[in-house]
Amino acid sequence: MDPAIVAAAAAGLAGAGAAMWFRRRARLAEAVVADLRRKVLAERIAARQDSLTGLLNRRAFYELGAVILADPTRRPLAAVMLDIDGFARTNEKYGQIVADEVLVAIGRRLADYAGGNLVARLGGDEFVALFTATTARGAPYPDADEISRLLGAPIWVSGRVVRVTVSVGVTGVDRTADLSRALRRAEAVMRRVKILQRRSARAHSFPAARLAEQPALATQEIHAGAGHPATGPVYCRSRVASRRRRRTG
Repeated sequence: MDPAIVAAAAAGLAGAGAAMWFRRRARLAEAVVADLRRKVLAERIAARQDSLTGLLNRRAFYELGAVILADPTRRPLAAVMLDIDGFARTNEKYGQIVADEVLVAIGRRLADYAGGNLVARLGGDEFVALFTATTARGAPYPDADEISRLLGAPIWVSGRVVRVTVSVGVTGVDRTADLSRALRRAEAVMRRVKILQRRSARAHSFPAARLAEQPALATQEIHAGAGHPATGPVYCRSRVASRRRRRTG
């Protein structure tokens, strides 16, 4: 065979091999970049996600809440804060694994009730929500009694039933309030109700629009419900579920 033809064929094969090598390296580089992007995205999500419940964490809640509050076109909002009554005793009685499952169940139920609204676990047994739209059931504003009933339903964990109650604070958020202030008001109501009724308590507020129209009525309800004007335009309503009260009622 002509040596020139052999040389040309060898050069062609070498060129094809080089091209294939470069294509493989390019695909490998693309895979590495895609993997890095996935890791960066996962890290960003993890930085804003509660590792136990999968809800937003405190940082993400405040960041997204600030964006929502800055929107001049938003409708009146409602802020919700709740915690589990006597959760430390639940932890001691059943252990950390069961207690963690209770937190997961409470977070899931609150998220289901909230629908597309903002829900987060602040830490420990404290959860918050910012309602900018209707609830998953179509209600215009969150109802603390309904939240308490849903979250207080029996929780099945490892073949056993765990029962907890929650204390809930709900307050309207007007257009001039910031998120921290609104949550402080909701927390103040929740804490006051927890002190007054250790067994089972609910805290409510008027819708923000109604609060703006009837501030005097809201103040009256504060005193009637054993609230305090410092907590803002909110009122309390509690219902005790203890057997003793039912017998003497």
